[in-house]
Amino acid sequence: MAKAQYAILRFSKYKGPEIGRIEAHDERTKEKYASNPDVDTNRSALNFHLIQPEHSYREEAQRQIAEAGCRVRSDSVKLVEVLIGGTPSFFKDKTQEQIREYFEHALEFLKQKQRAETFVSAVVHLDEKTSHMHVTFVPLTEDNRLSAKESQWQSAYWEHMVSKYPDLERGESANKTDRKHIPPRVFKEMTHLAKQSRKIEAVMDDANVFNAKGKLQEVE
Repeated sequence: MAKAQYAILRFSKYKGPEIGRIEAHDERTKEKYASNPDVDTNRSALNFHLIQPEHSYREEAQRQIAEAGCRVRSDSVKLVEVLIGGTPSFFKDKTQEQIREYFEHALEFLKQKQRAETFVSAVVHLDEKTSHMHVTFVPLTEDNRLSAKESQWQSAYWEHMVSKYPDLERGESANKTDRKHIPPRVFKEMTHLAKQSRKIEAVMDDANVFNAKGKLQEVE
C-alpha cells in the first residue's frame, strides 16, 4: 500500500532581529550550517528562485513599510515566511522540471492571497533530504496595513494543489482519520516551540569561535 502524500503549508512570522538570520538560511549565504545537518552544501547549486530578492530581506521590508506609510508598532510582524513542501515520497521520482512546476503551482496560490508586490523571495531548496520552498513577503494589506493574520488558507491551499495533483491528501482532515482534535492550548504550545527551534537554528548558524559566548547567551 502506497504511503499517503501530503501538501505542506506552514507559516512563521518575524518582527525584526531574526530576519537577517532567516535570510542567511533561505538564501544559503553561509558556507556551513552546523545547526541543520540535512543541508548538503555540495548540492546547493541545484537550488533555484521563483522570485529573486532585489535587496536584503530587512531592507525590502523597511522599504515597503515606509512607502506604505502604515502604522508600525514594536510588536508588528514585518516579514512572513511560508514553508511549502510535501512528503518525501511525493518528490521521489520527479524531475527537476516537475519539481519546479509543483512549486510554481503553489506560488500561484499565495499570489491569490497576498499582493504580488509584497513578495520578497521564493527559493526552492534541493540540497536537503526533502525538496521544499521558502516564500517570504511583507504582510501588507490592500489598504496598506501591516496584518499577518492569515485566514483559513489551509483548506483552500489543499484544494488548489489537488486540482493539479489529485494524489495529494489533506493532512489536516480529522474527519477522515477519526483522530481527535489537538486542544488549542497544546497546538499553540507546539507552534511556539517549532518557531523557537527555528530561531535557535538561525542563531547557531551564525556562531563561530569568536562570538560563541554571545550566541550562547542569545540562545539562552
